[in-house]
Amino acid sequence: MKKGVHPEYFEIDVACTNGKTIKMFSSANKNLTLSTDCYNHPAWTGQRSNAAEKGQRTDSFKKKFAGFDF
Repeated sequence: MKKGVHPEYFEIDVACTNGKTIKMFSSANKNLTLSTDCYNHPAWTGQRSNAAEKGQRTDSFKKKFAGFDF
């Protein structure tokens, strides 16, 4: 690698939502706290049910914009 071109990397701590801390490397020299990760995101937990929510979303949209003529 060329010298002086790449940023300096620091070892940081990343805190997950379940309390687990992971060591990573980053060019930002500060620790991170995640609000969404694989422990609570529906894409990984399997709690996602888009088919059941579609009707609810449509009803709430119609209520919200009932005065408009689409």
